[in-house]
Amino acid sequence: MSASEDAGAGEIEEFLVLSSGLTGFSPDELREDGLASVLLAVVLDRLGPDGYRRLVRAPDARDAEVEAAAEAVIRLWYTGSWPGSADGGGPFVVSPRAYAGALVWRAVGGRAPGTSAPGFGSWAEPAGAGGRESGGRR
Repeated sequence: MSASEDAGAGEIEEFLVLSSGLTGFSPDELREDGLASVLLAVVLDRLGPDGYRRLVRAPDARDAEVEAAAEAVIRLWYTGSWPGSADGGGPFVVSPRAYAGALVWRAVGGRAPGTSAPGFGSWAEPAGAGGRESGGRR
């Protein structure tokens, strides 16, 4: 493995630890869908390296820019979309995969609408009925 791959893996691990503290999900849970590198790329693009470093150094700082960055990262993980910014960059969904893998679906114990075929009439059964794991996407 090259030095650049090691640095990339280290940066992803750092992002997972930061994100764990912000979302309440463990780094292993966040790693499950394989979205960390994609979401990290969005964060670096939108916050810039300096903004990201400020967030990593003090994610709970009482600073309006850091608070906005932390909130954006939380929304990114929970919804699969970037909320936009004051500089005119509007909100956007990262990808269909990011939407389907958003943490909100795990938090509510379900699946993203339109992303899986649960079967005819499944809406009539409580989540987890019929032998399916409640909220699992595995």
